[in-house]
Amino acid sequence: MSKAKGAFIEGGYRGTTTKDVADAAGVSEALITKHFGSKEELFRRSMIDPLLEMLNDAVQRAPRIALGVSERQHDLHDFYYGWAKVVQEHGPLLWAVLRESQDFPEIATTVAWLFRTHVKEVATTLAGRLEREHFREFDVEVATYVGLGAATVAGMFGGDPEYFVKETVELIFRGVLTPQGRQELDAAEPAADSD
Repeated sequence: MSKAKGAFIEGGYRGTTTKDVADAAGVSEALITKHFGSKEELFRRSMIDPLLEMLNDAVQRAPRIALGVSERQHDLHDFYYGWAKVVQEHGPLLWAVLRESQDFPEIATTVAWLFRTHVKEVATTLAGRLEREHFREFDVEVATYVGLGAATVAGMFGGDPEYFVKETVELIFRGVLTPQGRQELDAAEPAADSD
């Protein structure tokens, strides 16, 4: 399967033949056809199924939400940083499969559904724990999408996405705090920096 995945990532669905996969795997094309039946089935089993399984696992990770303002910021950072690392690790697979959505339109629909479901769950969790003296009114779902979008961008580039995620979470988080919430965050930051 890894040879098929590599061939499809490099050549795309239309640009890769079962012969290309067979050559990469060092087996006959007849053996590929015998085991998978078609190029479409090979693509589904080597690319689509692993991607959907990985995404399903990734979106099941909800942020832990602590009680203090500073701890909440750290929890959100860890959540978005975890997503950036998933994108970094599995980005080539993700982009290769999404690139083929014209031939497999159900992929984009399934991926979009997974994200919408997850964002709603995360937003519901976050919204249930926002006390008004620390957080002003804001659309928690939109803020969650913005954070995931930024984490996705951070994961797309080489290197550690830590700095980009940290700055993004800081920007979003400070933007939704009331003055009292900012005071509490500022008061907690020197203690957090000394750890």
